This record gives sequence, structure tokens and C-alpha cells, in this order.
Amino acid sequence: MNKLFFYLLIGFLFLASCKRNTALLSGNREKLEIIDPQFEYLTSKAKFKFDHDNKKVSATANFRIRKDSIIWVSVTPGLGLEVARVLVDRNHVFVLDKVNKEYYEYTFNELSHQYGFDFSFDLIQSVILGNLSEPYQNQRLEKTDSYFSYQSKKGQYNFSNFIGAKSHKLEKVEVVDDSTKNTISVNYRDFVVVDKEVFPNEISAVIDYESELRPNTEIDISYNKFVIEQIPLSFPFKVPSRYGRK
Repeated sequence: MNKLFFYLLIGFLFLASCKRNTALLSGNREKLEIIDPQFEYLTSKAKFKFDHDNKKVSATANFRIRKDSIIWVSVTPGLGLEVARVLVDRNHVFVLDKVNKEYYEYTFNELSHQYGFDFSFDLIQSVILGNLSEPYQNQRLEKTDSYFSYQSKKGQYNFSNFIGAKSHKLEKVEVVDDSTKNTISVNYRDFVVVDKEVFPNEISAVIDYESELRPNTEIDISYNKFVIEQIPLSFPFKVPSRYGRK
């Protein structure tokens, strides 16, 4: 697997549904409201940075999303020339490497096996939008001046979720894999309101592998534009005949 594909894949395949969740604090009259953005089509633009094994990459990404269906990403390194295009649907991840004239096609089962985490479309959508990876289901809550927090579990994964007391948004999530002890930590900051929907402007994440043979990976994403589109979007993705499959 070449370096470009690795960086793209790790950057967008983290940490489901896009539902507006409301729950009552157990044993408390206070109300916990978790707000996930509602839309059908969304466009956004972001700058992102990867730091993996002392190799640093920065680029600009343009996103197009049809909620719960398709995620499309165009990547440019800063010179205005597209170097890669990513398409994620409910079953697959496709990547065009325009530098090396190659393309990749993976199922989520293949990616999960290769990277040691349980990837899915919903998880990718959640991390891009700052949504809960698993809905709140009346788990025991703890409250501080800054957060409501609770623990949840899905299969071999343990989630620690921190909901902002003021933002009503997921501000931090930590995931630990019971079998490998690999962890993912994601922080969301600087929330903005677009057409009455709330989005995080800043996302920082760390993949921490328990094995010393796999170096940690750090990712920072800074959005500078969100637009809830009123008309359907297109998601152009065509593999040229001269491209080889990897």
C-alpha cells in the first residue's frame, strides 16, 4: 500500500446514525440534549494534517455528503491540483490516486481486518460531523460544569463519551479495543451554527496502537465552510482505463 493511500485512509476512516437524540439524566431533573445536524445534502471544505511515524502531510479536502448514503472527498495538496479522490458508500471505500495512476477498492470488512478497528460508513460519517458513534441509551451519567459523560460498549469496543454542557454536542470520545488495547481519541471544538444546525469547526484525533511496531497517528481537521445544500449533489467518481488496481 503506498503512502498516499495510507494517509488518506487513516484520515477519513475513524470513528451512528444522524438522529437528534434527547435523554433524561438518571436520577436528576436536568435534561441532557444531544444535537446532531439534520440535512440531506452537505458540502464543506477543510484543511487537514497527518503526522504518522514522523512523516507529516498537509492538504485541503472538499467534502460532499448525502446523509446516510455517500461521502465524497477531493484532496489537493495546496497547489490547486487534485491528487486524490475518495468515495465512501454503505459497503465500500474507493480511492483514486491521481499521482501514481492507481485506484483502490475495499470493503469495510477488509479495512477492519487490515487496521484492527471495526470500520463502517456510519462511523466515518459520525467522525466527520461530530455525532455520537452510538446513541445514548440511559447509561449512568456523570456531570461536571463542562460535560455530561457516560460509558458505552459495542462488541469489543468501549466508548467514553463527553457531551458539552453548553454546546449539547459530542466534544470528546475515547474508544478502546478490548482485544488489542488500541485506542482512538477524538476531540471536537469551535462549534458553529449553519441554518440552525450545529457543526464542529475543529477536529483533532489520535490513533494509539498498543503494539510498538505500529507508530501512533495524529490527525487535525480544520473546517472553514459548511453549506447545507437545497438541491441534490453529484458525486463524480470514474476510474480511468489506464489506472491499475492495487
